[in-house]
Amino acid sequence: MEIQKITTKLKTTIYISDEDEQLLDELFIKRMRDKNKTDRSALLCEGIRLLYAKEIGSSENHK
Repeated sequence: MEIQKITTKLKTTIYISDEDEQLLDELFIKRMRDKNKTDRSALLCEGIRLLYAKEIGSSENHK
């Protein structure tokens, strides 16, 4: 799945547990170490798109 660059932005507030924040930080650090410039917003958007593809994208193919 190819992730497209965000062209418009919307500011939002999310509430995540300490554990989820730690996971997000670990992903962010890994990407930075791998020299893949990113930010936390991009990681969250990627996660949303992957979850969408998993739960909705695959079911639309069966219509």
